[in-house]
Amino acid sequence: MSLNCPSEFPAHHKEKQSCPPKTVGMIFDPIMEDHFSPQGHYECPERVASLVSKLEETGLLASCKRLAPRLASDEELMRVHTREHIAKVDGIREASARNADLGGVFCSPGTPAAARMAAGCVTEAALQVLRGEVGSAMAVVRPPGHHAECDRAMGFCLFNNISVAAEAALRFPGVKRVLVLDWDVHHGNGIQHTLEDNPGVMYISLHRGNGFFPGTGEAHEIGTGSGAGFTMNIPWPKAGFGDLDYKAAFDLVIEPVVQSFLPDLCIVAAGYDAVEGDPLGNMRLTAEGYGHMTQRLLGVCGGRVVVALEGGYNVRATADCAAETMRVLLGGPVAWASRAVLSGGRRRTS
Repeated sequence: MSLNCPSEFPAHHKEKQSCPPKTVGMIFDPIMEDHFSPQGHYECPERVASLVSKLEETGLLASCKRLAPRLASDEELMRVHTREHIAKVDGIREASARNADLGGVFCSPGTPAAARMAAGCVTEAALQVLRGEVGSAMAVVRPPGHHAECDRAMGFCLFNNISVAAEAALRFPGVKRVLVLDWDVHHGNGIQHTLEDNPGVMYISLHRGNGFFPGTGEAHEIGTGSGAGFTMNIPWPKAGFGDLDYKAAFDLVIEPVVQSFLPDLCIVAAGYDAVEGDPLGNMRLTAEGYGHMTQRLLGVCGGRVVVALEGGYNVRATADCAAETMRVLLGGPVAWASRAVLSGGRRRTS
């Protein structure tokens, strides 16, 4: 059922006549659990299985509209990736401890379908939002994608799910500008490099800097060519930053920039590895902090927000953070934690 939103955006920005954020889509396919890594590896099928179970247990899933999952097409993938790279991923036939041809990413026979499904689900979620079938959406996908470059896999990532979706969105009638907000603790080098020359995409990343993997995303990296000025990196100088730090970044930097950009769609690279307790991130965000950022983004572009899972390697904490994100997408108020974590390890109660 349509939300009676326009199928295109004729006069940029008739943004105020937005889709009411009442119906939230959720897209997932268990085929993405067939991409296996060795026992005990951080990027594991349990990440998505636990997340979906959490949405079911909390009743949040029942409040969503389930969107039909699909594989990304060759045409969609080739807007971002080389034909040779796509063929390498499609050609995986057996389990590999580390596939040297694919950036050392662990692979299994189910990897090709899982990778295409991840890119296809994020793309389909974006298109469903733009068609007005749902007001916003969450794509529960793996393998993640934001490190994947046009010609190679990297950092658990095979296809760049969000870049593929952004390119598809820009071809939707009337769409001129797409915001990609990346709150994964790692810089999304692949998103930046595949989109940084496109003035139709603004890429904003909050991540750990100072050589933290993948070692890119310095503040001076602002885009290239006609896309110069449309990339904004906010690298945290050390571990330990939390809710109030991210809120300050939104207050002082992100919100003013986004309001001037006027995006038609926002896609969130939703890595939950900056949450306190993640084994890789060593940051101090809370689930409520992610909820706050989600609420801020819903105030942009008429609430047309697609949240796509990226990192997050504490399985329980990732599920909790995603559930809080979904709760806010569904219209719930932000429930700040009883304590807010300040940088440098200081805490306060409120």
